[in-house]
Amino acid sequence: MDEGLGLFFDGEVQRLIDSFTYCFKVRITIFSTVIESMIKGFPVEIPHDLSGFCTLIREKFLLRCLQQDRQMCRRSSHGELVYQCFAGPTEMVMPILVDKALVGYAMIGQFRTRETLPHEIINEWEKVGGKGEDLQSAFQELPFFDKTSMDNMLRLFSMLINFIVTKDYVRFRHPNLVESVNRWLDTHIEEAITLTTVASAIGRSPSSVSHSIKQHLGISFKELCIHKRVQRFESIIISEPDSSIQEAASRVGYEDPLYFSRVYKKVRRITPSEFRRSIRNK
Repeated sequence: MDEGLGLFFDGEVQRLIDSFTYCFKVRITIFSTVIESMIKGFPVEIPHDLSGFCTLIREKFLLRCLQQDRQMCRRSSHGELVYQCFAGPTEMVMPILVDKALVGYAMIGQFRTRETLPHEIINEWEKVGGKGEDLQSAFQELPFFDKTSMDNMLRLFSMLINFIVTKDYVRFRHPNLVESVNRWLDTHIEEAITLTTVASAIGRSPSSVSHSIKQHLGISFKELCIHKRVQRFESIIISEPDSSIQEAASRVGYEDPLYFSRVYKKVRRITPSEFRRSIRNK
C-alpha cells in the first residue's frame, strides 16, 4: 500500500452518527483497531460526550471503563456483541470491516435496560466514598429501552454501520489537512511539537492548520496534542505496566513528569500514578 494512504472516514459519517444519537439519545464511538477513539457522537444536551452517570463512574472507575472498552472490542472482532457494562448500562460493539479486513470498531452505549442499578455497583460506589442515591439518580436519567425497543435500535445501528461501509464512507485514500495533522502527530508524539513545526511538515500555514482543526474537531491544536498524548500514555501503561511514569511520559513528549501529571489529572481527574497502580493491581 502507498505509504501516503491511510484509513479515513468521510465527513458524512459524523453527520449520520450525530443524527442517530439525536434521535435515540445514546452515545456512539468509533474506535481504531488499537482501541483509540476516532469519531464520537453523543446527545446534544450532553456537553462533554459522557452522560452524568458515566461521568460519575469514570471519576472512580476510569481504569475499569477503559479496560472494558478494549476487552469488548477485541471480543467483537468476529461479530456483534451486546453486553451489560460492569456499572449497569447496556452497550453493543461491532467490528468495522472493509474488504473483509478489520479496520475498527463501532460502539453504542450509555442507555439502560433495567430499572435500578445492581447492588454490587452501589456497594462498590459507596466503598470509595460516593453516595448511592446520587449514582442511582444519575442512572435513572439514562434513556430506557425495553427489549423490543433495544433490539430494533441496535438493528438500526448495525444497518447504519454497514451502510457507512457499503457507501464507501470509510476507505483508504490520501488524507486531507486535519487527517495529515493527526497522522503526523501519531508518528511524532514523543517530540517537542509546535504548531509551526507541524504546519511546516505538511506544507501548510500555521493559521490554516489551526483554523481547520478548530472547524472540524471543535478543539484547539494544543488540546488535540494533549488528547493524543494522554491516550498514547494510557496505551503504553496498559501494554507495559512496569513502565515508570517518567519513562512513559517521556515517550509521549513530556520530559517533566510533574508537569505531565498536572496535565493528565486535569484531563482524567486522577493522577498518572493512580492509573498505573490500578493497572498493576488489576
